[in-house]
Amino acid sequence: MDKNQTMQEWLNWLTRVRLLFIVLILAVGVVWPQYFPTSSAYRLFLPIIVLWITFGIMELILVRWMPHATWQGGIHVACDVVMVTGVVYATGLQDSYFNSLYLLVIIVATILFSRRAAYTAAILCLLLLGGVTTLVYYGKLPVSSMTTLSVSGIRIWFLSNTLGFLVVAYLGSVLAQSLRSKGIELEEKGKSFSTCRILPKTLSIR
Repeated sequence: MDKNQTMQEWLNWLTRVRLLFIVLILAVGVVWPQYFPTSSAYRLFLPIIVLWITFGIMELILVRWMPHATWQGGIHVACDVVMVTGVVYATGLQDSYFNSLYLLVIIVATILFSRRAAYTAAILCLLLLGGVTTLVYYGKLPVSSMTTLSVSGIRIWFLSNTLGFLVVAYLGSVLAQSLRSKGIELEEKGKSFSTCRILPKTLSIR
């Protein structure tokens, strides 16, 4: 199967699943707001989710409109990283329950692209998360968390996220590569089996 066709199939499936997942996040944030810090940044939660849904619908239209455009996967991942960063910040940063969404974005990158792209997605997640944390620490953004961490606490929290992101990128890429290899092997076996079935019929006709 062609690589672009495989990516297109994954994008068709992921765009639908992502919209459902965003609606689930919206439901959690609206129905159970007591689980998130009641800071001034929480008011950004709903606009971010609405913007994320808008981007998701636009990408779903793009997938249907330009099915062979290979750049859509990169936009898909980059958009999700930015939106997840916004959700994490709005719901408390280091106190947020949505930090694990970064792992899902990295897994999507491993499915769509190569191992290098998976590590690139992990580094992008770390850069945005670290950038927002730095801006909050130096007072450039309002504090969104209820707990105040020391410099050492922030370092430990960020290093644990770094380790988790890189491990998921490595394991996800290894698993994705293994599945791709198995898929190619099964496809080749299927072609060989079809050829073996056609040859006896051809010989009998002659």
